[in-house]
Amino acid sequence: MKSYFFFFLFLLITKAAAQSISTEEIVTLSKKYQEKALYFREMPHFNRDSTVYYFDMAVDLLQNNKPLQYEQLAHLFRDITDRSNRSHNFNVVDSLAPIGWEYYEKIPKGQKDKVLGYDLLINWALIKIIRGEPKPGLELFVQALDLIQADTRTEVQLKILKDKGRFYYQYGLPEEKEIGIQYLKESMIGYQESDYPEKNEALVIAYKLLSYYYENSNPDSTEFYLNQLDELLPQITNPFHHTWHSYSMGNYLVLRKKYEEAESYLFKTIQLLEKYHLTTIDVYQFAHSLLGDIAEVEGRIDEAIAYYEKAKNSSIEINTKANTASFIEKLSKLYALKGDYKKALEYHVEWADTNESIELERNERSLRESELEMNVLKQDKELIAKRQQQTIYIVALLLGTVMLGLLYRNYRLEQRSNQKLEALNEELDQKNVLLDKRNAENELLLKEIHHRVKNNLEIVSSLLALQSSQIDDPNTKDAMQEGQNRVQSIGIVHQKLYQGTNLGAVEMKDYFINLGESLIGSFGAEKRVTLECAMDNLDLDIDTAVPLGLIVNELLTNTLKYAFPEGQPGKVEITLQKNGDGVLQLQVSDNGVGKSRQIKGTGFGGQLISLLTQQLNGTMQEEVKNGTRIYFDFKPEEAA
Repeated sequence: MKSYFFFFLFLLITKAAAQSISTEEIVTLSKKYQEKALYFREMPHFNRDSTVYYFDMAVDLLQNNKPLQYEQLAHLFRDITDRSNRSHNFNVVDSLAPIGWEYYEKIPKGQKDKVLGYDLLINWALIKIIRGEPKPGLELFVQALDLIQADTRTEVQLKILKDKGRFYYQYGLPEEKEIGIQYLKESMIGYQESDYPEKNEALVIAYKLLSYYYENSNPDSTEFYLNQLDELLPQITNPFHHTWHSYSMGNYLVLRKKYEEAESYLFKTIQLLEKYHLTTIDVYQFAHSLLGDIAEVEGRIDEAIAYYEKAKNSSIEINTKANTASFIEKLSKLYALKGDYKKALEYHVEWADTNESIELERNERSLRESELEMNVLKQDKELIAKRQQQTIYIVALLLGTVMLGLLYRNYRLEQRSNQKLEALNEELDQKNVLLDKRNAENELLLKEIHHRVKNNLEIVSSLLALQSSQIDDPNTKDAMQEGQNRVQSIGIVHQKLYQGTNLGAVEMKDYFINLGESLIGSFGAEKRVTLECAMDNLDLDIDTAVPLGLIVNELLTNTLKYAFPEGQPGKVEITLQKNGDGVLQLQVSDNGVGKSRQIKGTGFGGQLISLLTQQLNGTMQEEVKNGTRIYFDFKPEEAA
């Protein structure tokens, strides 16, 4: 009673004093009260009553002096409604949040700090969620996001990520919890790498909710985040976080069925909360409910009931409807276990009534998309999908860049290779030009050689003709003529070589025709003896062509001398072909008198034919029937 009297007296003195000081001095004094309130929020000098007292002093000082300082009042109410370290009763905080927002809205438009407005709305939204009022909580959350969504500063974006994670996780639906966890992890990573003033507070929130999330599905992750929080605690002066850590360790050990260790943490939690007069926060309820669960497991039903009664009353005091319903339901089951069915029924009916109002609130969640102008959940899903799409685009862009780089590299390598190849081709072309020039020179030289050989043979032939003209003996004259023909046959080979396009081979059909016509002409038998070469064109090298030419020369000479006596007309046929085995088949035939003529005349011709046949690794056969036919098989490639 005395404290209220002194507080009232202080207000009177403050009002009287305020009339004599300026607005700036009032604002300065109010800030000092605010600083004092925040001082008593921290351990080891935490004192909730003192915090409330100095906050009230700061607010009353500003509210009772004109003009009202809306910005300073908005800052005060932001600190008062801060969910993580509130000092006022939960119901009181819920009533103060809209007042703080009203002051913010009265700040002149050009002077408004949007982050301040955001903090006020987020505090208010989270209070509504904790109190089981999701619809107004969601509306406030959407309104808060609209204020600073476009602010690209890293500190602001981390704040949004942290609050989105916190909001979605506490909203309660599984799908939204998954989104919340994703945001919490992103904010945690961002804050760990930062040095922003709210870093530790933000990390505590992330570690708390992540340890909650994994407590059933992944105990190792829960233990990891609890250890992270334990390492951070020495830097934390907020007693709420210390008590929460003790409670969470107790909860973790209960799930592991380590009840004795769990009880020590839960008792520590309750002692800390009672020491700092924090029995109106939800952790106080949950610590008692966990002790009730341990007592139930160990068969201490009366103790379990006592703990749950304490938890229920604490929940009713701060009007957390969902928690209250859960504790009432548990009490109904405990009384049934005890055998007090009347009491169990009373609690069951009470639970049904309480739960009905809660279910009505929950059903409203299904209508929230049509009731809100902007569906933040849908927006965030779209945002996540957009981020994933952007990630895909970035990966595709990187891959495309790499591919372009590789293509450009390959292009450059190919260009260099082409340049080198072009240089080599140019060098090769130059060498080919030189080679072609040399080949042309060599070809011309060879043609000149063959031409000179042919001319020399012509000279030899002419000398023989000149010599034979001075000889009277017929046999000697014939021998000289035959020698001249042999020289002529060799000369024709060289003529064909320098006149043809292939300096290494003689086309035999044309060669035999020229040779035959030359011989027939030398015997003056053009009109009565005809020559036929029934063969395809065939090219042979000079080493084969010359012996074949001499053989045919000897055979044609004998034919012209002996096959057609007394001016008898006739026909001579020459054929040469190469079969698949590379064997040359030569045949010379006539339709003359049909007598063997190999050893006629000087006999030298027959010997020459035999020697040349052996040189070409050949065989010779003669057939006398309706004339004479002589044919050979040669294997010139095997000739010695």
